[in-house]
Amino acid sequence: MSITRLHERKLVQHVVSQNCDGLHLRSGLPRTAISELHGNMYIEVCTSCTPNREYVRVFDVTERTALHRHQTGRTCHKCGTQLRDTIVHFGERGTLGQPLNWEAATEAASKADTILCLGSSLKVLKKYPRLWCMTKPPSRRPRLYIVNLQWTPKDDWAALKLHGKCDDVMQLLMDELGLEIPIYNRWQDPIFSLATPLRAGEEGSHSRKSLCRSREEAPPGDRGVPLSSAPILGGWFGRGCPKRTKRKKVT
Repeated sequence: MSITRLHERKLVQHVVSQNCDGLHLRSGLPRTAISELHGNMYIEVCTSCTPNREYVRVFDVTERTALHRHQTGRTCHKCGTQLRDTIVHFGERGTLGQPLNWEAATEAASKADTILCLGSSLKVLKKYPRLWCMTKPPSRRPRLYIVNLQWTPKDDWAALKLHGKCDDVMQLLMDELGLEIPIYNRWQDPIFSLATPLRAGEEGSHSRKSLCRSREEAPPGDRGVPLSSAPILGGWFGRGCPKRTKRKKVT
């Protein structure tokens, strides 16, 4: 929410995210200001349509997908082709235009005077030279600021490295700038206005619980709108999988 406010004030121009949980989309950042390099668990696309047709959902679309297996089990409303998720797994190369938005990320990096890295180990991002303007001489590259609890491969290049928690650092930054951090309101979450409803017969195409709005956060005139009773699901990585148990060795 701090980043969203900084973007509103034109202090942040673009956000490059490794999150797959739609965090920045749901915080209220416009799509043009986000590059979700590893995909978004709430978006499935038709790659047969030109341009690719996007379907934003209010549930995790990755239930049936995995490495090199991206079909979600639903079909495009326009051409009937199988839809695919947008997740980029380790070992894969992201080729989708959206939500990866590589073009905008590269353009923003080329114009940036500052890059702020929050909570990323940078072990994957370090391999993307376009984000670091490596074709420019060191004196002309953006100044790099890193907030992370651990060492990163970019520490020696940073103008400043803070070993701290992102929430704590951002709270201090917002206080210093005199900016109020917006409160997240689930009723106003953009995902609900962007979402495409399932067609008749598709209701059984997934078993993930859908996101729901909070009636308490609704404006007084909207509190009569019917709501889903389903609770929010944590994220594509938080599926409630049981802890892996060690196998006993048979001798």
